[in-house]
Amino acid sequence: MLREPNIQRLHWADKTMSLLRQSQLESCERRLTALPPFDLYTYDDNLHAEELWALSFDAQEHPRQSHLHTVQELRAMVLSRLPLEASLLTVEEHSLLERLITLGGEAELMDWMEMSAAETLVRRLWCSMRRQDERLILHLPDALRTPLLLIMADKRHEETRARLLRHDAIIRALLYLGGLMHHGEPLERLLGDVLLCGDPGRLEYTLARRYLQSAYDFIYDRDGEMILLHPGLAEPERLLDNIPIHTGPMELSEDTIRGAMEGLMPEERPLFERLYGLLTGATRPEISVEEAVEDLRMLVKQGVSLSVVQEVLASLLTMHPTADMLGAVQQLYMMTPRWGALRMNCLQ
Repeated sequence: MLREPNIQRLHWADKTMSLLRQSQLESCERRLTALPPFDLYTYDDNLHAEELWALSFDAQEHPRQSHLHTVQELRAMVLSRLPLEASLLTVEEHSLLERLITLGGEAELMDWMEMSAAETLVRRLWCSMRRQDERLILHLPDALRTPLLLIMADKRHEETRARLLRHDAIIRALLYLGGLMHHGEPLERLLGDVLLCGDPGRLEYTLARRYLQSAYDFIYDRDGEMILLHPGLAEPERLLDNIPIHTGPMELSEDTIRGAMEGLMPEERPLFERLYGLLTGATRPEISVEEAVEDLRMLVKQGVSLSVVQEVLASLLTMHPTADMLGAVQQLYMMTPRWGALRMNCLQ
């Protein structure tokens, strides 16, 4: 999802990972409630064809198309690429789609991750969204339900999904290690190692790039290049300006890769557990202990000063920080690996 900048949030207490997620949730919910309550199969005339096209991924990817679209054209486009696009869904999209099929085509959105997945499914022109009282209901038309069920039951789909999950785990591990990475190498691996495309065409390239935009936070740099972000990285521009050049291969141990995939390095676990124990019962009601510890860890990883991290700690609590808490944060600050130590422009 494209990271939305907010220049009004100046203090790091307003840039923690939990608040970044909350801001994304609020923005996503606003966009969902503004979506039209109909899809490609609601009407057979072309009255709403341009409205549907305008909210789609395709309109963003091909903004200069000037001809008027028809419902029949858009339906044919969706169906023609359905098998390939279904294999390139995010984990959350795929899970939500399975629930939609199981429940007969309609499902209430349950959490933030489902809201994000619902928005991208609508932008793929597969679903529509409606509000019922205070609930958000996602609808999958019958015309797509049976084809998707057959596609998802196919062995080739299962094999592609298994390769995609391995690819996703590696990207998330590298984002945890480096904070950000250029999209080029993940895109190349996605086409070659996941889709097994020796010579990918325009459609494969487009849908693979669409997957990266749906699966990860990202921004565009000054050159218009897509940069994938760790969800806790609040100011990627600072990191982009200070990444040292690293030309050799990254030598990462199996324990390091496993820890990165889990979101906690072996050397970071004792720090996490100590701080978690000290903050238990002391955080504000709207934030969990785990979120509070993660907020502090992510701030340290992006090079925020110790004094600022201590200020953020105080903002997360219902009490004044104790000496033990401050000591644990200082230890966290001294021993947590920083982002930017490696140039994360390649996958190993």
